[in-house]
Amino acid sequence: MQFLDPTSPNPRKSLDRKVLGELKGKRIAYLNNGWTSMTKIGRRIEGPLKALGVSELVVIDVPRNKEPPGNLLDDVAREFDGAIVGMAN
Repeated sequence: MQFLDPTSPNPRKSLDRKVLGELKGKRIAYLNNGWTSMTKIGRRIEGPLKALGVSELVVIDVPRNKEPPGNLLDDVAREFDGAIVGMAN
């Protein structure tokens, strides 16, 4: 079993992150890990996001209780303006 710790190794240092800002025209990835809550949210979120101006919402299924395959997270970071992910559900 592998445990992944999502906390920063240096809590005094700010993590380098891109700020999304306004949603208009943005491409958003929705990473669904198959948990019931993520699936339910995924079915309901596209309408509200489109109303806020999101140009595209792409649902990407990821393995439940495992790390994402290959370069998936790097690909999402490169190809999308933002992502919605489930944490600790």
